[in-house]
Amino acid sequence: MKNSHISYFASSFIWGVLAKVLDALIKFITIPLLLNYLGSDNYGLLTLAIATNAYIQLLDLGMNTGAVKFFSQWIANKQFDLIDRVARTNYTFYLLIGLINSSVLILLAFVGNDIFKMSSEQFFVFRKLLFIMALYSILNWITFVFNQLLIADEKIAYTQKWLSVKAIANLVIVILTLHFELSLIQYFILFSTINIILFVPYFITCKKNNLIQSLIPGFFWKDFSAIFKYSMAIFAMSLFQFTATQSRPLVLGIFSNEGLSILAEYRIIEVFPIFIISIGGMLISILLPKTSKAIHQKNRKSIEQIAYEGTKYTSIIVILLCLPIILSAREILSLYVGDSYAHLSIWLSVWVATITLFLHGSPTASLVLATGKTRMLVYSSAVACIVSIVLNAVLCSYYGVGSAVIGYLVYIIIQMAFYYFYFNQRILELDSLRVFKSFISPTGIGFAVLIIVWMLGIDLTNLYIQILIKSTIWFCGFVLALHVTNVLKLKQLYLLVRKNK
Repeated sequence: MKNSHISYFASSFIWGVLAKVLDALIKFITIPLLLNYLGSDNYGLLTLAIATNAYIQLLDLGMNTGAVKFFSQWIANKQFDLIDRVARTNYTFYLLIGLINSSVLILLAFVGNDIFKMSSEQFFVFRKLLFIMALYSILNWITFVFNQLLIADEKIAYTQKWLSVKAIANLVIVILTLHFELSLIQYFILFSTINIILFVPYFITCKKNNLIQSLIPGFFWKDFSAIFKYSMAIFAMSLFQFTATQSRPLVLGIFSNEGLSILAEYRIIEVFPIFIISIGGMLISILLPKTSKAIHQKNRKSIEQIAYEGTKYTSIIVILLCLPIILSAREILSLYVGDSYAHLSIWLSVWVATITLFLHGSPTASLVLATGKTRMLVYSSAVACIVSIVLNAVLCSYYGVGSAVIGYLVYIIIQMAFYYFYFNQRILELDSLRVFKSFISPTGIGFAVLIIVWMLGIDLTNLYIQILIKSTIWFCGFVLALHVTNVLKLKQLYLLVRKNK
């Protein structure tokens, strides 16, 4: 790999991780502060409003993936006139999407009282939140255009730096809210304003790099059609995956008898899985160029190496991210939001354990995507999505917020079953048992060491020190066990690091 490529991937990955860690750290700090200040009901309203608008992001129709793909090709060919025409037409497309988004939110503000279980006073506040989101939605959508152009121009590090700035700005407005004792509505106006600040620097940089000439909408639909057709295929594949993810808090809000407090509980335990998934998702971004090349060249050796070795290393990384949280789930929640929420540790542990199932399949998933044979992905996602939503709705009266976790677990199990019994064998012509061994060996070792550390019964007055000691013992035991069982020799890891410096 050329030095320029190494520099690009290194800077993108480092800034990506830093941005995500910073964002997660700030959420870790601000969520309990807002929860205590606003109260569980008001915080539940905030969570429901954000979740409602998140689901409307489906209107993107897969354009992010398609736009980056084609813009990248055109930048490489220096077709800047074509880029400008399509970018401004894409700008027009997102203006229309923004108007639709605003209309849906305004409609929901008038009819939502019949959908969500809340008092008239609570819905009065919720309606205001929906109106605020409707006002800001257009600028939020058209920012996507500039983000796509910058990513296609390999300015990922630049976008991540600005995301870090936005995260810090969100911390500042929480501090201002607490200091000046602002209302929920006042806080949400500041929060929404901060979320559109990226529009200005992104546009300036795109214009400076000759990627777009102006903010005048374009109507070059013939040129734009290439992106749109490709994006619709991506949309069909991701529709059910997105629905399964974003519907969980909505289902809880509609079917639960616990009121808005259940949404606050969901938001509390959601922070940790989202952080892990966001870091794990970066692995797919790194793998995709390699899998695309291997599939295109029909390089069986490379395909098998990615599938078998890639699964092993991915599993180790995922275990390092997940198991320390499972090991100290109760302590983490006690420090995070107080002892009154420590009972959620079982659901946090199950959710994080489910992620080990989900993320270990990143290498084979990227190989399947590279083949372009995605029809069965749509079917498998549809089946898993429907089953998970039904389970969430049926079980929420029995298990509360745990029903969303159970639904997610079943969703992932169904997806993994399709990969092991169909995609790996029929599409990729791989040995599914060998792929599973690459996953279960490090994962089994990690959980075995976790049980041993748990049986030690470490109980200290200072929870911070307790978490540190338990995590350190587990980490040392896990690394030693990997070495002793020949799953990953320390010398081998050292050579891999040196080779990739």
